[in-house]
Amino acid sequence: MLSLKVRPSPDPFRRNHLLRKASWQAVYDAMGRDDSVHVFGEGAQVKAHYDAPAIDRDYGYRVHTLPICEDGSTNFAVGASLVGVKPVVDVIGADFLYRTLDSICNTAAKLDFVTGQGHTIVVRSEFFTGGPTTGQRPEALFAHIPGLRVVVPSTPHDAYGLMMTALLTPGVTLFFEDRMIEDIEFGWPSDTQCGDIVPLGIASCRTKADAGGVTVVTYGLMRQVAEHVLGRWCATTHSVPKRPYDLVDLRTIYPLDWPLLKTLVAESGKLLILEPDVQYGGIGAEIAARIAEEMPGVRVKRLGAPRTTIPASTSLHAQMLPGNEEIIRGVTDW
Repeated sequence: MLSLKVRPSPDPFRRNHLLRKASWQAVYDAMGRDDSVHVFGEGAQVKAHYDAPAIDRDYGYRVHTLPICEDGSTNFAVGASLVGVKPVVDVIGADFLYRTLDSICNTAAKLDFVTGQGHTIVVRSEFFTGGPTTGQRPEALFAHIPGLRVVVPSTPHDAYGLMMTALLTPGVTLFFEDRMIEDIEFGWPSDTQCGDIVPLGIASCRTKADAGGVTVVTYGLMRQVAEHVLGRWCATTHSVPKRPYDLVDLRTIYPLDWPLLKTLVAESGKLLILEPDVQYGGIGAEIAARIAEEMPGVRVKRLGAPRTTIPASTSLHAQMLPGNEEIIRGVTDW
C-alpha cells in the first residue's frame, strides 16, 4: 500500500487546489488576450465563482451555464467553434465524459479534417477518487481517437503552460486534472508559480540517471508518487547509486515525446512504466510495444492498476495503484 497519502483530505474540494488554480489562471489570461475564449458547462457560473473568481468578476458575460447534459455541453461547444468561439467546456468529472463520446469522438475530433479549417476546443475534466462510477480514467480511450490531443499535467506549472498552449493552438484538447494529486510538491517549489508556455508533446525529465540507471516513465498522479517514493528511497539507502533512475513525466498522452523517450532508453537499456490507469490496453502498453518494436534488446516492465471495478472506498482505490515496494523493486530488480 502507498505510504504517500493519496486519499482525500477532510475537504476534498481543497485538494489539488494549486493545480486547479493554475489551469483556471491560464484560462483567465487567455480570455484577456482573446475575446473568443468562452467557458461552458453545467453550473459554469457557480463553478467559476468558486474556482476562478477573477473570471467571474471580469469575464462573467463569457461564462455560460448549460443544462445538465454533458453531451449537450460538448455539442454546443462544437457549434460555437464553427462560428469562431474558442470554448473551454468544463465536464466536472472524467466519468461523465462517457456521455460525450459521440460529440467529442465523432464530431469534434473530425472538424478540422472535414472543414479544412482550424477550430480550438478544450474539454477540461477531473479524475476523482473512489468508485465504482467515479475515479475512472478514460485518457487512453481518447488518445486512441485521431484528431484529439490528451493532456495530463502533474504540477501547477505544467497545468498553466499546457492549458495556455491548448487555447493558443487550433485543435481539440482533452485536459485532465487529477484530484488525487496532493498540493504539496516534493523538491519543486517553483511549480507553485505560473507563466510559462509548455508545448504539447514535450515530456519533462525530472531526474537524470547516472550510467546504468533505469528510465522510469510516468504521468499524472504517479509522477508525484514516484518522485516521493524513489526520492526518499535514495535518500535513506546508502547502497544505491547517487542517481539510479531517470524520472520522465509525459505531461501529454497524445502527442507523446518519442524522441526524449528513445534517447533516455537508448542510454539506460531498461524501461519501467508507471501508470495510474488500468494497465491492460493502456498508455504503458503503447509505449512498451513501440519501444520493443523499434529498440530491440531494451528490457521493459510495466506497473499499473488492475482491470477491475474501482471500489467505493478511497483507501481501497489507493491500494489499486502500484505501491512503494513495487516501485522500488521495479527500479532495482533487473
